Amino acid sequence: MRHADLRRAAVFHAVAAAGGIAAASPRLGKSPPAIHHDLKRFEAEIGRPLFERAGRALRLTAAGQALFESVGRALDEVERTRMRLAQEDPALRPLRIATVSAFGRYRLAPRLMAGLPKDRPLDLTFGAHETVLAAVASGAADLAVTYRPVTAAPVQSKPLAEEEIVLAVARDAPAPEDLDALATTPFVTYDEYEFVFGHWFETVFGRQPDSLRRLDHTGEIEEAMESCAAGRGAIIAPLDLVEAPAWRDRVRVVRPAGLPVCVNTLHLLGLGAALVSADADTIRSALAVGA
Repeated sequence: MRHADLRRAAVFHAVAAAGGIAAASPRLGKSPPAIHHDLKRFEAEIGRPLFERAGRALRLTAAGQALFESVGRALDEVERTRMRLAQEDPALRPLRIATVSAFGRYRLAPRLMAGLPKDRPLDLTFGAHETVLAAVASGAADLAVTYRPVTAAPVQSKPLAEEEIVLAVARDAPAPEDLDALATTPFVTYDEYEFVFGHWFETVFGRQPDSLRRLDHTGEIEEAMESCAAGRGAIIAPLDLVEAPAWRDRVRVVRPAGLPVCVNTLHLLGLGAALVSADADTIRSALAVGA
């Protein structure tokens, strides 16, 4: 995906603000011919005229006016960031991460909090896949961790870690071992459970059951685990969650004999260079410890 040249965008904005090339020349420290060249190249990148002649001055077209306002906001944000970085240690900026709930709470957060410098702020948001994707796209988070790869520009993703997905039941509940038994087993589910359940069934059995008997449904996966521990139904969830202290003595993992283990890949999401930033390396390093 091609992006407009930011240097030429700044030249365009300066010319529009000054009302002409000659007036902008001293401010930019460039000769009028060089500015004229930049403007022509920038208009070619945008794909439409941005200026029209008004006597000896230049006047913005409708498209130019819209772009002028947008570029102005972007340049203002760059300047605010420059001033903030000049006044503080960049290493003390908040590490802003949005992450899917189970992986974030039971693996990512504990390792980050144990490894981050004591004075490095952490801004951690939990949510479903669409929530964490929106957080990165809107700028509310710099990086996100989710269980699905993303191919929709401008957000990019790279594989980050793996987690085992397991079938679990209450400690004293019967263990369903095949699809026929699972078709009659009550399940407890949670928001966006379809991806995890579908991935587990396809990996372990090669297909979905003919039917799925849902009993309880909760928004958060932790409440679904409570329902499972109370014997109200089976659950399919990340092993990190199932083995957390709150449930590991109250539920047990069921691994159908002779069938594959289900592993899911977590993906790191970010905009532009975020995926190769020091913050991205911090997340990778935290997850590598004890992995």
